[in-house]
Amino acid sequence: MVIQSKWIIENETKNQLVRAYTIKPRIDYATETVDSILDILIQRKQELNEGNLELYGKVDGGKESIETLGNQIRHELEISYSIESMRQVRRSLDSVVGLGNVTTVLSPAISIVRTIRSRLLTLVPVLDFQLGELSLLIGGIIIDAAHLASSNLDFGQANAMSQRLLDEAKLIADSKICKQFPNLDFS
Repeated sequence: MVIQSKWIIENETKNQLVRAYTIKPRIDYATETVDSILDILIQRKQELNEGNLELYGKVDGGKESIETLGNQIRHELEISYSIESMRQVRRSLDSVVGLGNVTTVLSPAISIVRTIRSRLLTLVPVLDFQLGELSLLIGGIIIDAAHLASSNLDFGQANAMSQRLLDEAKLIADSKICKQFPNLDFS
C-alpha cells in the first residue's frame, strides 16, 4: 500500500510544488509564475505600443482622435506600470538568500501583486488567476518561513516598502511613455 501525503491533492507537478513542505521549490515556482506573467504583459505592451505609434502618426488634431489616443496610451501606461511592478517582485524573489530574510524581502511583494491584480482585471483578465495564485503562494512562503525562523511579520513596514516600490515602478513607466510620446499630456 502506497501512502500519499494528505497535502498533495493531485499528482500534477504544480500542485506538488505549491503544497511542498520546503520553501525553495515554492520560491522557484513563484519565480516561474512571475516570468510567465511578465511574458504576457510584455507581449500585450508591444501590441499596444505598435497600435499607439500608428494611431499617434494618424492624429489629425481633432478632439475625438486625441481622446482615443489618450485612452490607448493610458492602457499602455498601465501595462508598463504593471511590468515594472512585476519586475520588482521578480527582484525580490531573486534576492532571497536564506530563510531569515524571506519575510523582510518578500512581504512587500504580496501587496504589489494584489495591487497589480486589481489594476489589470479589466485590461488583462486572463492574468487574474495567475496573479491570485502568485499572491497566495508568496503569502504561504512568507508565513511558513516566518514560522520556521521564528520571525515576526511587520505588515506596516511591508506596506510602506511596497508603496515605495510601486511609486518607483510608476516613475519608470511614466518616464518611458513620456519619452515615447513627448507632446501628449497624460493627466
